Amino acid sequence: MRLIVISGLSGSGKTIALTALEDSSYYCVDNLPAILLREVTVYLKESGHQHVAVSIDARSRETLHLLPQQLADLRQQQMDVHLLFLETKTNTLVKRFSETRRRHPLSDSRTTLPECIQMEREMLREIRGLASRIDTSDLSANS
Repeated sequence: MRLIVISGLSGSGKTIALTALEDSSYYCVDNLPAILLREVTVYLKESGHQHVAVSIDARSRETLHLLPQQLADLRQQQMDVHLLFLETKTNTLVKRFSETRRRHPLSDSRTTLPECIQMEREMLREIRGLASRIDTSDLSANS
């Protein structure tokens, strides 16, 4: 089975990437808690799915640290695992959030949007270092 795990910054295009994979016949799961990756992947493989894509991001903050070991375990089970990390410049993310009027997942009443983006970068640093990276700063949803 081929597994593509998409991670990255909120607003960088993870959902768009997942939609493109779904259009290419991948079974897709958005916003999967990191702790569930192994179980969901095994279940989907046993169900006959050959191409699976999942997105895991900072919303899994409590279990995000488990992701590197889970990926290694899945590779040991002979799964074709790829980790893709989408990133974007901070000013582009601020613009995207203001255009969509959506809240950043880490936002609260005390933290500015650029501070949330920086916190998210820190949370995802280890995952970023393990992944193939794509900067989506100059891409639009229609690219």
